Amino acid sequence: MSVLLRLAPTMLALLAAAGPARALEWKDTAREARAAPFAETVDLVYEFRNAGSRPVTVADVQTSCHCISAAPDKRVYQPGETGRITAHFVVADRFGLYERTISVASDDAPEPMQLTARIEVPDIAVVAPRSLEWRLGAPADEQVVDVRAAGDLRIDFATATPTNGAFTVRLEPIESGRLYRLHIRPASTAAVANAAIRVQGRERTGHDVLVSAYANVR
Repeated sequence: MSVLLRLAPTMLALLAAAGPARALEWKDTAREARAAPFAETVDLVYEFRNAGSRPVTVADVQTSCHCISAAPDKRVYQPGETGRITAHFVVADRFGLYERTISVASDDAPEPMQLTARIEVPDIAVVAPRSLEWRLGAPADEQVVDVRAAGDLRIDFATATPTNGAFTVRLEPIESGRLYRLHIRPASTAAVANAAIRVQGRERTGHDVLVSAYANVR
């Protein structure tokens, strides 16, 4: 018996386990995007082609988070026809790197196709350190946080308000439009307390900016 004949049952088993080939051929199943400063949404587009011999229906599109939605440009794609899934990521007050999944169910395969979206939302302002801490019973010394406009942005910060009156806050401009300093002090360290310090300002193109620092006695 030839080697080919001996391998045939194994090859057939592997092919059967893999299931039928998908008719939809995707240009990319993973896309990356970077949000522009103050962007409200970021769009990512996934293109595909029906490489099969019959029409394919996109039955459903689901996403892994309410912060992103996705939809096809239509539902049924004829053989040889191209299409796209467009995803909309809502930036809101998010900053950092986000990875989300989009599941596309169609009648050309039993399992949904998994698409990946990676969105980077740059900081509008850098808060360092983000969080301050005082130990219970320790001296209620003043600590400072620097708030710096990111990149080439110029932000005029005007107010800093703690969410808990157990802390006092003073906002000091170091370099107008670029660097500000928060001076934070707890009234006492005799009991556990925490607060968010809301720092409000306006970028010089007219966009409002809100960033936060955090103070904790524990």
